[in-house]
Amino acid sequence: MYLLLAASVLAASVNSVLLHKAKIEGKGSVYTFNLFSAILWCVLLFAVNLGKINLNRQVLLWAVIYGVVQALFIFFKTNAMNSGPVAITTLIGNSSLLISVLFSFFAWGEPIGIFKFLGIVLLLFALFLCTYKKSGDTAFSKKWLIFTAVFFVFCASVGLVFKAFSKTPVKAMADDMMFMSAVVMSVSFFVLSLLSGGFKTMKEAGFKIKPFIAFAAASGVLSCLYNRLNIFLSGELNAVIFFPCFNGGVILLSTLLSVITCKEKLTKRQIIGIIIGIVAISIISIF
Repeated sequence: MYLLLAASVLAASVNSVLLHKAKIEGKGSVYTFNLFSAILWCVLLFAVNLGKINLNRQVLLWAVIYGVVQALFIFFKTNAMNSGPVAITTLIGNSSLLISVLFSFFAWGEPIGIFKFLGIVLLLFALFLCTYKKSGDTAFSKKWLIFTAVFFVFCASVGLVFKAFSKTPVKAMADDMMFMSAVVMSVSFFVLSLLSGGFKTMKEAGFKIKPFIAFAAASGVLSCLYNRLNIFLSGELNAVIFFPCFNGGVILLSTLLSVITCKEKLTKRQIIGIIIGIVAISIISIF
């Protein structure tokens, strides 16, 4: 179980770095980028199912819900990672476990102990340290702030959809549901790319088209992998274990990768905030 969790963390972390390094520019190009990723989801999931897709009303309903939520999550994650620092963006997005854990407590009665509550408070403090800016500090762009805020919301939403689906009678049909959700995502991004001029942007890009597709394909494989693993893991582990372990692991590994591969420089306050955030998530996971 924990090896699968580690694989999921690795895939999600590498994907975050790829989205930052992709440098997606041009009107509508973000839709086209995510369209290629979504199409790859369809191909991979169709292959996993050996070309056989079983559907019923419940599967289709969850496919539409998950497809829409996942499309919005990918869109805002891509923009947030592409317009700001990987480490801070990752910490904020994965701190959505606060919403996931609290919702699971109220909706499904999954317990929260005193140590887990203290860990959540500590995590909020870590977020403050990472995002607070004094006068004279380099300010975050308004675009990054908006994208990251919405990314935070949909990061929690995707996890909760995982959790809710795992409690349905059709949870064994996860591959079928994910395939249909990938179709929903592909159609959504195709229409948005068409309306926003994303295909025209790619044509004008010339020699940049090949690396553009390569980054989109790599992102598609990684995102499909960790999302499929998470659908299974979220059903097998309590929310207060799964979300902190996954999100905390992604924060730590993404930070290390961003410093090594993206040459990101963090302030002392941000480094302290990330360390406190990791400690907070460890408290939530262990106690």
